[in-house]
Amino acid sequence: MPGTSQKDNWDRITAMATILVPAAIALAGHFVAQGLKQAEINSEEKRAERTSAIADANTKIAQANLINTMMKSLTSPNPAERKLAVQAVLIALPDQGPVLVRTVAESDENKAVQIAAQASLDQRINLLIRNLFSDDAHTRINSASDLVEGWRNDPAAIPPLIQFATKNSDNQNGVYNTIVVLNDFSLPALQAHRQLILQFIALAKTKGEKTAAKAAELGKKI
Repeated sequence: MPGTSQKDNWDRITAMATILVPAAIALAGHFVAQGLKQAEINSEEKRAERTSAIADANTKIAQANLINTMMKSLTSPNPAERKLAVQAVLIALPDQGPVLVRTVAESDENKAVQIAAQASLDQRINLLIRNLFSDDAHTRINSASDLVEGWRNDPAAIPPLIQFATKNSDNQNGVYNTIVVLNDFSLPALQAHRQLILQFIALAKTKGEKTAAKAAELGKKI
């Protein structure tokens, strides 16, 4: 029954919170301990490496705390808090965030939260796609990374990606970045839109040698 399926999905996201949060905190603690141990046994000339190791451990602690906060908000009994959480999690957790928000969009018991989650997903991916065509190289690189991390297994991400690139095909950097991103998508996601991708590959091959080479690589993959 649909209701049972939604409950099962929501039970899984709740279970993920109970498992992921303690594991993330424990892992961060492990890195801290390792960093401090290394700091004790290393010689003075390794100070920079010690500092880097401890900074990395501190980053992992911050990430663990962030995951903790996000998961609590996504499973909050307050629908308004869940609505806000789906917006934040997409930015704060570019790899797992889209997966979590898709589950909310499909399974939340509150229809308004489902709609808000889907709207947040749509807004986020549209922004990332537009940013692939930005004049700023740093913005393009970050957007490509976030698209691959969060959407590489999602066939639904491919049509808007190709449609935007086709409409803006005069932007050679954007077309190249689109081909690069598609190359990093999973094979099942690519095969779901094989004909559409082949048409885009033909276009991309006219946008310079570098783009043509990447397009040929993508063609062989599918």
